[in-house]
Amino acid sequence: MAQKVEAQGGKGGNQWDDGSVHDAVTKIQVGAGGLGIQYVQFDYVKNGQTEEAPLRGIKGRSIAADPFVINHPEEHLVSVEGWYNPEGVIQGLKFKSNKKTSDVIGYDDGTQFTLQVQDKKITGFHGFAGDNLNSLGAYFAPLTTSAPLIPAKKLPALGSDEGTAWDDGAYNGVKKVHIGQGLDGVAAVKFEYVNGSQIVVGDERGKTTLLGFEEFDIDYPSEYITAVDGTYDKIFGSDSAVITMLRFKTNKQTSNPFGLEAGVAFELKEEGHKIVGFHGKVSDILHQIGVHVLPITN
Repeated sequence: MAQKVEAQGGKGGNQWDDGSVHDAVTKIQVGAGGLGIQYVQFDYVKNGQTEEAPLRGIKGRSIAADPFVINHPEEHLVSVEGWYNPEGVIQGLKFKSNKKTSDVIGYDDGTQFTLQVQDKKITGFHGFAGDNLNSLGAYFAPLTTSAPLIPAKKLPALGSDEGTAWDDGAYNGVKKVHIGQGLDGVAAVKFEYVNGSQIVVGDERGKTTLLGFEEFDIDYPSEYITAVDGTYDKIFGSDSAVITMLRFKTNKQTSNPFGLEAGVAFELKEEGHKIVGFHGKVSDILHQIGVHVLPITN
């Protein structure tokens, strides 16, 4: 439950409230004019999605300061320092994160105030605004300490024991699947992973043919792979089996089958877990595939 700190300044104009349900503030835009701060606008993040709140105040002839960008989740907004005049108009603002402090935007003149709560971060704003910003208050939430990292579990690869072993390792999630089909089965695979705020493109495993790659997109972080099923079979002229078909199941959808369903059927999954990495064995074609899994946390 967020803690509401009352707005400081005057009560001219209309009351506004961005709400207390966000995870963090990610961007602050402020415009200053001759009478003080004319407007503020905040970007928030909630469940990995960015939300831009309405502009509070009016742009008029204001001069926009450089946006103050907060690099969530490593960075969070700690405090706001401000000043307001006897008429109840905010004259100046200064923002501080755990990593940097903005310049004073506007004028550091008038009654000074600070919005800050020890060991908490700002996750939302409220106040009053008309032709100018009249007051500003904030919502504070506890700083969440990182949960201990749970090591991913490696499920054994299925298929034939042929080719060279490969392992992409484990990440936060899977963003995209690339499947290259061949005449006899799955010729190559390549996966795009999410590691924190970074996209990591895995190596191409196998050898692409003229048929190229087909793609399957996963809407991370709200979507994740829960299972992979497929088939493997021996092909003419070879003593070892190859992966002939792969199909990916998420918490929201199931992909079309990539390849032809032929041979021994298999499924890679663990109840209550999501797939966060792949491994296997490969030559010019995919012989074996396995997965890394992590518990699903809401």
